[in-house]
This record gives sequence, structure tokens and C-alpha cells, in this order.
Amino acid sequence: MIQTMNLKQRLLPLLLVASVSAFTPRTSRPLRQKHSARTTPGHLARMPQLQATAESEQAFDKMLEDAELRQAVNYFRSNPDLELTRERFNGIFDAIESRTGEADENSINIRKEQENPLLSKTRLEMTDMYETLKDQNHLRLFGAITKDNMPASGSHTVRPELLEEITLLSMKSLTPKPTNTLLYAGVGLAVIEGIASAQFGLDINMLFFATLAAAFADRIILNGAVQETIAKTLAPETQPKITRHEAGHFLCAYLLGCPVEGFVLSAWAALADARFGDRAVSAGTSFFDPLLSKQIGASKITRSSIDRYSIIVMAGIAAEAVNYGRADGGAGDETALIAFLSQMNGPPSANPAWDDNTIRNQARWGAMEAVLILREYKECYDALVDTFERGGSLGDCIFAIEKAGRDHNKLPLKEPIGYILEKPGGLEEEWVTELPQSMVEKEQEIVTAATTKTETPPMDSEQSSEALREYKEMMQKKLKDINEKLGEFE
Repeated sequence: MIQTMNLKQRLLPLLLVASVSAFTPRTSRPLRQKHSARTTPGHLARMPQLQATAESEQAFDKMLEDAELRQAVNYFRSNPDLELTRERFNGIFDAIESRTGEADENSINIRKEQENPLLSKTRLEMTDMYETLKDQNHLRLFGAITKDNMPASGSHTVRPELLEEITLLSMKSLTPKPTNTLLYAGVGLAVIEGIASAQFGLDINMLFFATLAAAFADRIILNGAVQETIAKTLAPETQPKITRHEAGHFLCAYLLGCPVEGFVLSAWAALADARFGDRAVSAGTSFFDPLLSKQIGASKITRSSIDRYSIIVMAGIAAEAVNYGRADGGAGDETALIAFLSQMNGPPSANPAWDDNTIRNQARWGAMEAVLILREYKECYDALVDTFERGGSLGDCIFAIEKAGRDHNKLPLKEPIGYILEKPGGLEEEWVTELPQSMVEKEQEIVTAATTKTETPPMDSEQSSEALREYKEMMQKKLKDINEKLGEFE
């Protein structure tokens, strides 16, 4: 357990809603118009369901139309046989987008005044809806990855060389490298203004001042939407990269069990979304981690929550690197992770320090896990990207992930893809796809000892003393290993 001092006060501005940015983060689109045709989703149709009454369906649909999440959750739990058509499936997530996008806690003034806005009523209701859908087997992949089935198990120490070996990507490809499109555009505009001044006798200083004023107004009033439009016009490959970047955040958040409440893929969209409009972002995914939020409120954050957040934040960079061989966006993501981890430092005696080395290592670990997750669930990722590109809603995105997962028999990982183990001597780590036989046998012994109920013959005093000495030596070695690991964070 990592304990922090005044953690809630320091992290609330950073993590009101854990929103990760792409190039510099999303907007909600207006809610989808409901289709008149009622078709049951393919993966839902295979689930045994009883015929609900017309009154039950109408009551539930009215709750969704009014975005009454709490009533809808309670009704859905009491009526699990209610037919979940594709229209109704989308209606659930339309209601989630509507409620979380309009929630009072998105207001800056209310955020400052509330004691713990992270645990808002609206977002807890959203979490309950996700969990209810999961319990009824409608969301089979939501929360498919946990701390117990990470793709890479074992040590958290990831050297750059080990990262490259595991991901088959270079460190350079996982380091955001911003493009110079706007710089080139600015130089080109300056040249054009110079020519215009010479040709038409215009005051060059006035032209430059007008340009700067327009750029400033665009940034302040329009969230940089005009500049973004110019950049995408000059570099058409920018939007596909943004799309794939955000799909990485979205899928990893979903698989790690953090409800996604919305996403935006342009600055114009972000202007209309209260979750992003005040954060000067141009693309982003807004997710909610209920466990992390509770821990922030208690000023005690576990390592597994830090790990979960690290993976989601680094997933955009990982997605770009996997798709394009390098990441252009994600500098803001790295900054968010550094800020988050830096706030973990309490008194020196309370917990190991998050310094430059440990933060860099955590970022490498998060990027590595994200790469492995995206590759393991590639079909789901591709389906999500396709839905993004077609302008799909939040419900369309969730449906695409689940359908691809069922079509390709994707399930929660039963065992890790590989293990990061210490080499003899404990100075370096190595990547193995199978545990050494000695470790397998040891694990089997532990399992057998835990499940076997047969009594062993009593030991005499000499045997008992020898067994205690061996146990003492083993525990001393374990404590030494733990102290060495803790030393890495100091």
C-alpha cells in the first residue's frame, strides 16, 4: 500500500476524471438518433432470454431516454430477462454519455468546492451499469485484464533493452516526437504575408499583429480548433494517428475494467463536451477508475491502481508505435503520468520515492504492458478503430469490441504471455515465455500444500529444529530480496 500525505488535495485537479490526451485530448457528439428497426446484437442473440412484457420494455426505454441511470440499473438487475436489443444497448451508453457529460461535477467552480468530486453520484451509477452488464454476460471483456493476469508477469523492472526485446519496438519509437507541421505553416504564412505586403503596400507589422491576435483568439476561444484544422489539412495523416492513439486509450481502459464515459477526436468536438472543454484538449478519452478514486479519497493508493493508470495513460503512445513504428503524439500523456507519480511522494519514511529513474521505469513498464494488450486483443482494437472512423457512438464502440471478441473467441488471459525474471545474481532481468521447471514445481508444491488436507507425521525435536532453521534462512533471503527491491526506489 502506498501512503501519501494530503494526496486528495494534490490529485483532485489532476484526476477529476482520468482523461488522457492524444496530441494536445475529445468531444461528445450529440446522442445518436434511435433507430426504428429493433435488431438484437449478434452476440446478445445467442444468450438465453425470456420474453419480457411490453410494459417492462417501455418502462426501461423511458428510463434510458431520460438518462435515469440509477433506476435503469435497479430495473435491469430485477429483470435480467429483459431483451437487450441493439437499439437498447446503444441507449444505455447514450444515457451514460449524456449524464456524465452534463454532470455538475464537470463545472470548474463545483470541482473546487466539492470535498471529493471523483466519487460523484453520476459516475458511480455509470460504474454500476457497466458491472451489471458484465454480470449478465453482455460485456464479456470488460475488466478482462486484472493485476492477476497481466500479459507480462513478474518483476516491474524494465530496462530499455528488455523493453525492446519484449515489444520488438525501439525506445525511440515509444518516445513521442511532435511534428513541426504548425511551425512550417507559420513560416509559410509569414512568407505569404511578406509577399502581400510588398505587392499591395500593406503594413507588415499590422499583418503580423493580426495573425498573432487571430492565433491567440483561436487558442483561447476555440480551443485551437482552427490551427488543428490547418494542421490536418497540411498533414492528412494526422487524423488517422489521432484515431489510433485514442483507440489505444479506450481499449486498454475498457479491458482493465475502467468504465469509459466518452471520447473526442477533434478540438471542435471537445468544445461541445464539458468533460474536455475546459482542459484545452483536441482529442481524448475520458474514463473513470472507481477504485483509484476511492483510494485517492482515503489518501492511500495501491501499486495495482498505479499500474492500471500507467498502462491506460501509455496506451496511446503504444498504439501509435505498434501501428506506425513511432509515436508523434503522447507528450501530454507522459507529462500526466509524471505529474501523477510525482504526487505519490509523501514523507521519506512513508514510502519509496518516485524519482526520475523509477518514473521512467514505470512508464516503460506501462508502455510494455499496453503493447502486449493491444496485440493480444488486436481484433478488438481494429474493430474499435473502424467504429471511430465511421463516427460511431460510445455504444457502437463497446458493441464493436465485444462482437470482435466473441467472433474471435477472445477471453480474459488465463496465463501471462511471458515472465520478467531476475537472472542469477539479481543484477538484471530476463524475459521468458515459460517458467523454468524449478519454478513450476515450486508453484505446484505451494498449490498442493494449500489444498491438501492430509496430515503429515509429527516430527521429533531434532527434525522440528532443522525445519525451523531452514524456514528462518528462507525468510531471511526473502527479506533481503525485498530490501534490495525497495532500494531501487530510493
